[in-house]
Amino acid sequence: MSTKKHKRKAAKHSHKNQQSKKSAKQTDFVSSHPRVSMFTGSLLIVIGLFLLIMGIGSDAKFGLAMLSMATGTIVIFFSRSAMPKKAIKVIK
Repeated sequence: MSTKKHKRKAAKHSHKNQQSKKSAKQTDFVSSHPRVSMFTGSLLIVIGLFLLIMGIGSDAKFGLAMLSMATGTIVIFFSRSAMPKKAIKVIK
């Protein structure tokens, strides 16, 4: 195979990989706003605790409280992993 033909084929294959990499990159709310999602997760845990304390006799409130606390814990876990590793120090 001549070098010119080889270069043409190599250039053809490289464009396919660039398109797949662009479409594979996705951003969601937790990745783009980790502090807001951490606040939301904390709020879900507090609401779950409130429902757990106030709804002692009701099974529906107990289930909703457990679901809220589990969702809040998962949201906090993912938002902590999305936060930047180094904290930026503010000089006063």
